[in-house]
Amino acid sequence: MTERFSRNKAYAMILATIFAISLLALLSNLTPKPSFFNGVSETEQPSRTEGTDHLLADDAPEEEDLVKVDAKPVSAKDWIPKKWGRLDKKIEEAIANNVRTAKRKDGDERILLTAVANQGMAEYTLNWIESLKKTGLDDKFLVFAIDQEMVETMKKYGYGKQVVLIPSEWFHIELSGKFEPWLSNGYTPITHSKSLVVERLLYTGVTVWFSDVDIVFTSTSIYDYLLMKLNSRKQTETLFSQETEQKIINSGFYIMRPTDTNKRILAASIYIQDSEANKKPQVTQQRAMNRVLDDLNLNYQTSTIALLDLSLFPHGRMYFDLNIPTKYGMTPMMVHANYRKGDNKKKDLQKFGLWYI
Repeated sequence: MTERFSRNKAYAMILATIFAISLLALLSNLTPKPSFFNGVSETEQPSRTEGTDHLLADDAPEEEDLVKVDAKPVSAKDWIPKKWGRLDKKIEEAIANNVRTAKRKDGDERILLTAVANQGMAEYTLNWIESLKKTGLDDKFLVFAIDQEMVETMKKYGYGKQVVLIPSEWFHIELSGKFEPWLSNGYTPITHSKSLVVERLLYTGVTVWFSDVDIVFTSTSIYDYLLMKLNSRKQTETLFSQETEQKIINSGFYIMRPTDTNKRILAASIYIQDSEANKKPQVTQQRAMNRVLDDLNLNYQTSTIALLDLSLFPHGRMYFDLNIPTKYGMTPMMVHANYRKGDNKKKDLQKFGLWYI
């Protein structure tokens, strides 16, 4: 009897051990393995495709987006709207002649496609206009010229009704009329002037559709698409193109409705650039805007700000270097020839069939 009991006890212990080992194995398979960010080396992760590796490696901020900003933006509770009078009569007439009207349930929306340029960017501006012709948008647009020479160039090519000279009192410092290389001493003040113009326009009640002139419009549907995006959420006040995916906005292409939030974004970014004008390296318009956005609610469900798809509104590195969106069979709405220095902007636009003059 004792011998039989000992044998049964041994069998039970063996079965219990087997059950315990099986249970541990099952649990280990159900529990996710720690990721690279939890201490596992990168070589232990599943391999990515070569194309994705290239994209991830290149999705890094540019030098200007890493500049430290010491100036603190004015808070919403302390911000006070500016009290400007009416604009110059010629400017108001030019806006009225070039503004688009979009029907909305709560009233018509006035949208102005605009750009800011000096004579140094005249060639790119003319190419930008040619892209507007190809996409059916050349009937209404307005270029704010930094210098009189740019005004004369626009008139020479038949665009006298689509150009106005920026009043000298709008500027905070004297600007160059030359083509200024990226991050040169003359480059940052020119980017600053863009914010000064857009801020003034917001106070006239127009929705500002801003575009840098080294951008090429490539889709006849871009205007309708942007209207759809702008109205798809009731709270959307701003659409920004992106510099890096879901991290940094690109200030070269956006739409801003004339709301207090957008007026404060512009005022705060202008304040930052003015406060750090003598700093080296200088704070660009894009860096200043991103610093302001850092303090805002950017929750995709509740924010008044929405981001445009980087594949449909690609910057130069995304389009020229990574071959996106064409790599995935997509057609972009526009192409921004940034991430190119000097004549490389024009060379790549020519190489990719986007130079029309």
